[in-house]
This record gives sequence, structure tokens and C-alpha cells, in this order.
Amino acid sequence: MSMRRVSVLTCWSVVVLAAVVAQATSHVRIVRLSYVDGKVEMDRANGQGLERAMLNAPIVEGTRIVTGRDGLAEIEFEGNATIRLGEATEVRFRQLLMNDEGDRVNEVELVRGTLYFNARGKNEIDRVVAAERTFVLRRDSDVRFQTSGDQVQAAVLKGELTIDNNGRIERVSKKETLTVDANNPSAAVIAKGVDEISLDRWNNERAAYQTAYSYNNFGYGSSRMGFGYADLAYYGGWMDVPGYGSVWQPYGAASWMGWNPYLSGTWMFTPGFGYAWSSAYPWGWLPYHYGAWSYLPAYGWFWAPGNAFSGNGVVTNWQGTAPVANAPAGFVAPTAPPIHPNGPRPSIMVGRIGNVPTYLPDGPVPPNFRGVIQDHSGLTGMTAPSASGSARAGSSATARGSAPASALRRSPNAAGHVFVPPAQPSMAPGMSVGSFPTVPAVSAGRSAGNFGGVRSPGSSTGSSAGGVHTGGTSAGHGSSNPK
Repeated sequence: MSMRRVSVLTCWSVVVLAAVVAQATSHVRIVRLSYVDGKVEMDRANGQGLERAMLNAPIVEGTRIVTGRDGLAEIEFEGNATIRLGEATEVRFRQLLMNDEGDRVNEVELVRGTLYFNARGKNEIDRVVAAERTFVLRRDSDVRFQTSGDQVQAAVLKGELTIDNNGRIERVSKKETLTVDANNPSAAVIAKGVDEISLDRWNNERAAYQTAYSYNNFGYGSSRMGFGYADLAYYGGWMDVPGYGSVWQPYGAASWMGWNPYLSGTWMFTPGFGYAWSSAYPWGWLPYHYGAWSYLPAYGWFWAPGNAFSGNGVVTNWQGTAPVANAPAGFVAPTAPPIHPNGPRPSIMVGRIGNVPTYLPDGPVPPNFRGVIQDHSGLTGMTAPSASGSARAGSSATARGSAPASALRRSPNAAGHVFVPPAQPSMAPGMSVGSFPTVPAVSAGRSAGNFGGVRSPGSSTGSSAGGVHTGGTSAGHGSSNPK
């Protein structure tokens, strides 16, 4: 393996945590906790320390995310950039702001563990800080960072990583690995080649899901709609409703009498914004922070985005909780908990929040992305042994899970993914590529798992525990406590 020596290492790389400007100042931003599996905790920078991390939790500057030995997490930014955390990993969001030039500045500190950074967004300054060094990613780059004691490795899976070496710019290119040591700041090593670890398969599967349902998916809007759009495309469909225009509805909502969008979630206090709603549904980001929910007897509940997608992208009008513009008789609108000036501000769970994602009985079962990982022994540090006993893991792992109904977690689909690939867009008279069919009024004869004649991916035909978590649950209202 050919190597070249590099002296002092000051690296610049950001974790494109693109978020939404949510206040008058352009220096306040919010990003999304888009995936949680296993034990994941977060410190919301509110003086209360670590607590259980909830799916779709808003993340602001100063937040810490910590995964346990069985924990995996993903943070998504408005330009579809992501960071993914492996097991036994800790990160801190040092900077999430907009500078005077209008660039989004994203700086994340990797304290320990494994971090994947997928940089996609424009006008972003992306930095990762680890082992007292600062790394910078070029746009359209994918880099894996791993710590082991005082050492950190940056493996460039795609794109380019740049470092400032005493005023001289050094570039780490695709399929090269940079190793630095906090105790030896005068040298660093760039080696040809990138060792594969079993966690790469999970990172690749999550990236493939996002690409299939956001960047390469035909339908309402486009790939530039921002964070959360891939989940809208996977778990629901669009239709035209008179007086409302184009609206979105989760698969299975119309067939569940009594369902409403605020049945399951958590009120989480976020510094600078107060209490905000964190939906327990995998798709529960955009519909709860933009636009408004409405109900019509012929359609059921649906979400109208309003101007959330104006200008071919998510606008800067983030709100803590989306209002209900038109509700059925007897519906009680959600109300945020009171804020005590000097008292604790705990997270308040509503409904049944378990250890697996919530889903609607007639909607898609959430894919088991963890199922692609065969061996977990090499995930806590770059020198830990893999299944083959060396740094390079074997490539014979088989992706598991994604078929219709409850078999979604057990059988691979034809494409080899744990998620169901998007259906090819069907062309109806008068339709153009990228458009969607108008959905007729809901009728009693409408088939479960379908939305206006469009099959929902991996829809379940039976009922799941009331459509909520099937793992350990916490019913009713109560403070969330890490386990």
C-alpha cells in the first residue's frame, strides 16, 4: 500500500447539517434526527443532560447525540446531506449557523466512534472536528471517520477531503485514507485504499433509500425538496383536493377510523423555540413543521404543504408544531406543555412510544435497515476486528428484508434492498412525467394499502398493535427517561 507523509494536520470538514432558519436571525438553524435504532440518547443543551433521543427530534447548535453499543442514528439536513452515527459513537454540534455571505456553516465534533458524512448541499461550509483536527469535505463527498484512542481515520468513499497543512492545501481523494494522531500533530499519513467494515452496508442502504425516494423519484416536487421528502415518498402519496390543491396523506390513514396525526409523538423542549412536536412516525418531519393538517369526511386526514416547497426547496418558515386548519367534530388540537421559567423541561411522550418505528396498520412496515449488518464486533473503533479477523470485512453479507406486508423485515426484494423500490411512474392521459394522478374521494371499497390506485410500498394487510410500536411501550403521557 503506497503512502505519503503529511506533516501538521489542520483539517476542515463539515457535517452538512443543513437546517432551516427558524427565527428572524439567520444564525439560528435546526436539523432533523431522521433515524434512530437501538439505544440513542441526546443532550439538548438545556442543562438537563442526556435523555432518550426521539425520532424526528429537532437538533440545534450545542446538541450532543450518543449511541449505545446497539445504537444507530442519522441526522438529515435541508439539502439532503446526512451524517450517520455507528454504534458507541458520540458527536456534538459545535456550529449550525448562516454566515453573512449566506453560507450554511456546519461543524460537528466526533468525540468517539464512527461517523459517516454525506455532503450534498450547495453553499455550505462543512467541517468535522476529531482528535483536535479539523477536516473539510468537498460537495458531493462521502467520508467515513473512525476514532481509536487518540487516533482518527478519515476514509474517502467518494469525492474529496481537504486539509490545511501549514498553509499548504493537501487533498485526500476517493479511495484514500488519512490517519492522524492527536499526540503527534507534526505528521499524518495518507494511504491508498479504503478498508471495508460491516457498518458500511448500513450506511450504503440508508443512502440508497434516500436516493431512490428523493433524488431519483418521480412525483410531486423534485429531489431538491429537502430533508424529510424521501420519507413522504415512501410512506404516503399525493392527491388533488378541491379547495386545498396538492396535498399528502400517509398510506393507511384513510382506512383507520379514529386516527389523527397527533396520536403518537413527543413534546420536546428546544432552546430558542420552546416545546416542539416530534412525531413517532418515520415520515413525521415535514408534515409537522410546515403547512397544516386538515380533515374532510371524503378523504380523511391530509397535509397541505402551503408554501413549504416554494422556490423548488423548503422555505425558511419552520414551526414547532403544524396547526390543524380543519378538524373533525370532537378533535382536540394538540397543546404544548407549559414552560416553567426555573423548573425542569422534560420530554413528554404522547401515545405509545416503543423501540421500533410507529406505522399505520395498512401502511408500509418500516424497513429493517440494521438487518444488512452481519457483524458488529468491528464498529466501536477502527482497530477492532471484523468478522474475517482483519480490518477489511468480508463482502458476503446478504441484505435482508423488504417485501409486502409483515414480511418486510424478513425477505429481500428483487433489487436486494430492505426497502421496496419506487414503482415506475404510470402515465395517464394528460399527465406528464413528474406529475401525479388526481385521487377520487375515498370510498368504503378502497383497497387497503393503496392511495388513489397507487400501491404503497411494502404495505401491511393486517393490523399491527394499533399501528404503533410493537416493542416495549409506554402508554399515555409521561416523561421520557433513557433506559
